[in-house]
Amino acid sequence: MHFLSYELAQEIVERTMKILNKNINVMNEEGIIIGSGEKERINQVHDGALLVLKKGKSVVIDEKSAAGLKGAKPGINLPIQFNNQIIGVVGITGEPEQIQNYAELVKMAAELVLEQSFLLERVQWKQRLQGEIVNLLISEEPLNEAWLEERAGFLGYDLKIPRTAIVLKLPEELGTENQKLINAIHFELGNQDLTGVTFNNEIVILKAGGQSEQISALKRIDSLSKRKAVIGIGNSSENMNGLKSSFRHARQLTELGPRIQPDAGFYSYDKYWLEAEICTLGLKDTEAISFYDRLMEQDKKGELAHTLDVFMKEGGDLGKIADHLFIHRNTLRYRLDKITEITGRDPRNVKMMLELYVAKLFKSRQ
Repeated sequence: MHFLSYELAQEIVERTMKILNKNINVMNEEGIIIGSGEKERINQVHDGALLVLKKGKSVVIDEKSAAGLKGAKPGINLPIQFNNQIIGVVGITGEPEQIQNYAELVKMAAELVLEQSFLLERVQWKQRLQGEIVNLLISEEPLNEAWLEERAGFLGYDLKIPRTAIVLKLPEELGTENQKLINAIHFELGNQDLTGVTFNNEIVILKAGGQSEQISALKRIDSLSKRKAVIGIGNSSENMNGLKSSFRHARQLTELGPRIQPDAGFYSYDKYWLEAEICTLGLKDTEAISFYDRLMEQDKKGELAHTLDVFMKEGGDLGKIADHLFIHRNTLRYRLDKITEITGRDPRNVKMMLELYVAKLFKSRQ
């Protein structure tokens, strides 16, 4: 297995040359230079490195011995070890007496870069697999439960425990900030919480635990996103088969929520289940709600629509509504009469109020 790539070798060179103002070479397990401060030496065979690989220990090359070795200059060459095996060689160019005190430091730095790269690659691999599992769980395609349980189990996740889908959606212009947000969110998640990113660039969290844990985590996540992301929370699912439904509701609330209550931090199915379910029904006959179009057309200043919104929020309490709008009750009655005249629906009638609300929901989706 090749642990050292050209890119990683060059990263080792650049990092270690900042420690020691001397040229550094990195050779692979075949003794070929794959990273160097002297770029013209890349892809040359380094006989000094071959000696290190053969002996399994450091080799000091002085002026005399350098003359008899191909691709070598005076310096010290040390084995790079990983998982108790030699996987390459790092060489420091210079008079051995002047650089011997730094040799082990350079070797340690090279091995540290290699270890960090390996750990990062492992983390990224786990994140990719986790993201794949998440996308399969929320997909509308049939689930291969055995395969998913096996893969999730490999990462330490139990797919049989209850979870809730949470969707975070950033504005398109901030889509590049997704990875930063994901990295920050990971510190707020439990060891059974799964995360992934959809093809539409939405961040999905399959949150384990009860509602109180979810709300607590959501407040912190909302703070991390600096209120830039719209957050939707689906219904709780007792098993993996219900997560696609939970995801649909969460995604829907990221679209619907801001139109219902723009200043909310997040939108949960528990609070907005009626709106979410109504919008899943669909409405083929748009003429049935054309009365809401008439309201929008004639309400140029948005005064009547705002009055209707406050009327809904305050549950029809005329006193609270008038106070909220800073208007006299007579003015409020005039506006409600005007809404009735335009739409043929009186907000003071429960059934007609529901018709107005449903029409608003559907129009907000178009």
